[in-house]
Amino acid sequence: MSKHTLASLLASLGRLRGGLLAAALAALGATTALAQPMMQGSAPAGTDGGPPARLMQELQEKRSRLDELNEELMALQQRAIEDNPALAEERDALQDFVEAGMNDAGYDVAAGRVRMEKLQAELESDALSAVEQQESRDALRAELGDMRQAQQQVMAASDFKDKRNALNEGVLAAMEEEDPEVRTLLAELQRAQAEYQLMAQQLMEQQGGAGAPPR
Repeated sequence: MSKHTLASLLASLGRLRGGLLAAALAALGATTALAQPMMQGSAPAGTDGGPPARLMQELQEKRSRLDELNEELMALQQRAIEDNPALAEERDALQDFVEAGMNDAGYDVAAGRVRMEKLQAELESDALSAVEQQESRDALRAELGDMRQAQQQVMAASDFKDKRNALNEGVLAAMEEEDPEVRTLLAELQRAQAEYQLMAQQLMEQQGGAGAPPR
């Protein structure tokens, strides 16, 4: 089982504390990687049940299953951490480690948090003109870029990876205590993600213009 699959469940380790990054991305109108393929191009041809229409239906069904698996695994992870306070402490310590490293790298996390909250509030306000909204979006993108660069620098270091892997193993063991079938669920999630990406690529190719044959 790839540790990256479990690491993706620990979403808080990929964000600034409080979910600020996720909120900032939402303010920019960002969509999830899973949703993007379904928004590419025009509506599928062949709404009479032809191959593109059938593939779109299968893609939607696969997306629904992915959502179900993610919700189930996130709930399982939450229960595992709630039942093991030491894991919550280890998770918070790792977040503190990341933020301290970002500060050392030259990115002031506290100041960046304030700037992003201000820009996010501006984007949610109706008081800005279209030009001012674009300026706020550009500023937020730049802030996110600076934050991510500092964060990635810390997360690329071997000491962070060692701490993250140790936490992942602890969380996985705790999740198995909650549900012995967790590895089966994780394996299904991996398969479903791969199948979804392949189906999305096939759909995009079929929508690639008149006369463009699907592979």
